[in-house]
Amino acid sequence: MNLPPPTDLAVAALRWLEYAGLLGFVGVVVVRRLAAMRPAISWARPSMQPALAAAFIGGLAVVSIDALRAGHPSVLGIVRVAAEGIALGLCIRGHGLVVPPGIFAAAALALVGHAASVNPAAGAIFTDATHVLSAGAWAGGILVLATLRPPAGWGGDEGRAMLQRFGRVAFLAFAITALTGVLRATEELRGLDDLWGTPYGLVLSLKTAGVLVMVAMSVLVWRRGFRYARPEGVLVLVVLAATALLAAFPMPPGQA
Repeated sequence: MNLPPPTDLAVAALRWLEYAGLLGFVGVVVVRRLAAMRPAISWARPSMQPALAAAFIGGLAVVSIDALRAGHPSVLGIVRVAAEGIALGLCIRGHGLVVPPGIFAAAALALVGHAASVNPAAGAIFTDATHVLSAGAWAGGILVLATLRPPAGWGGDEGRAMLQRFGRVAFLAFAITALTGVLRATEELRGLDDLWGTPYGLVLSLKTAGVLVMVAMSVLVWRRGFRYARPEGVLVLVVLAATALLAAFPMPPGQA
C-alpha cells in the first residue's frame, strides 16, 4: 500500500492540529451562541483562545514547511494563517470581532485542499467549505461539550437544556456534513472499488467508519446521559486525523 512520503505524513500531523483548532473554534462559536439563548446558560461559555492557538500554530507550521519544499510561500496559505493570527490576537485582547476571521480561516481550508484541483473548482470548493463549517458545528460542538462540566451535571435542568439546544443544531449540521462529504467523495473516487482498492479510499473508509461510530455514540449520549462524551470527543480527534491524512495524498484516485 503506497502511503504518502514521511514528509507529507509529518505535515499531515500539523494539519491535524490546525483542523482540530479550527473545527473546535467553530464548535465553541456554536456552543456559546446556544448558551446565550434565553434563558441564558452562563457556564457554557468556553474560551476560544485554545482552539485558535492550536489552529494558528498548526497552520503556521504547515505553511512554513510547504514554502520550504516549494521554494516559495503559498499566498492562499498565508491569507488563511493571517486570518487565524488575527482571530487569535483579537481573542487575546478581548475584542468582539473574533468570529469573522476565525470562520473565514476555517472555510479557507477548502482553497488549498484537493477541491481546488477539481476542474471546474468553484463548485467543489464551495461544497468543501460547507463541509468544513457544518462539521465544525457538529463534530466541533461535540468536542467542546465534552470539555464542559455543568454545575448540576448533565442531568440537571441546565445540562439537559444545553443538550436539547445542541441536539437540534447537531442533527441539521450532521445531515449537511454527510451530504457534502458524499458529494466530495464522488469527485475524488473513480468508483466504489476505490474504497478498498486504493490507499486513499481505505483511509476514507476508515474515516467514514469513525463517523458512523460517532453517530452511534451520540445516540447513547442522548439516551443514557453524557457518560460517553469524552470517548466521543476522542473519536472526533481520530476522525480529524484521518481527514488530515487524506489531505496528505498528492492526488486522489479520481484526479490521478
